[in-house]
Amino acid sequence: MPKQNRVLLKLVALKRQKAEQDLAIAQARLRTLQVGLANLQAQLEAADGSGRDFQSLSLSSRHGHVQRLLANAAEQCDLIEQAQVCVADAKENLKRILNSQDQLTAMGSALRR
Repeated sequence: MPKQNRVLLKLVALKRQKAEQDLAIAQARLRTLQVGLANLQAQLEAADGSGRDFQSLSLSSRHGHVQRLLANAAEQCDLIEQAQVCVADAKENLKRILNSQDQLTAMGSALRR
């Protein structure tokens, strides 16, 4: 039984390592998306028209620059929401694996007594 417990502990440790990597990847993606949204918001603030003449505002409006930025920002927000769900799922998966590891460790300790 102790050998089986060691093998299980190794398997759970590998799963934990994979779950930690998945969580780090999901968090990095979320940060990247948030930076992208901040850039889009900065572009929108720059395109608000302050200090521009009528001709540049007219061209911007005619070619849909602001509408395109707004659509991109909305799409970015949707991607951020999806990434937040992925981060939450990765955290939950890591919690389950850590709980399994703790239970196996407790079982191993009980068997040694």
